[in-house]
Amino acid sequence: MEDIFDLTANQQRAFNRLKKAYKDCEKEGINFVNRYGSLYAYDAKNISGFGDSHIHAYGDNEVAVIDIVREGQYINIPSEWCDDDGCHYYGLTEKGFKLYENNR
Repeated sequence: MEDIFDLTANQQRAFNRLKKAYKDCEKEGINFVNRYGSLYAYDAKNISGFGDSHIHAYGDNEVAVIDIVREGQYINIPSEWCDDDGCHYYGLTEKGFKLYENNR
């Protein structure tokens, strides 16, 4: 049965390449963090964690993001941000809505 999260064969291959690249990055000691729609890459030898005012960054020292002017390597994914499930929504196409309704 078709689902709203199904990818085309070409999309699936592209996503599989992305997953492999992610695993390669992990092997090389690259940590990632999503900062409001941008995916940042950090060398784990320099930046061991990431936190906020409620969650520890778990480093030997913690420095506020705003205090470090440079941003490093990142990929901008502006329309793909979500920090919780309760107050965000998928914008479904007509086809997507029909699939959603059929799979409920």
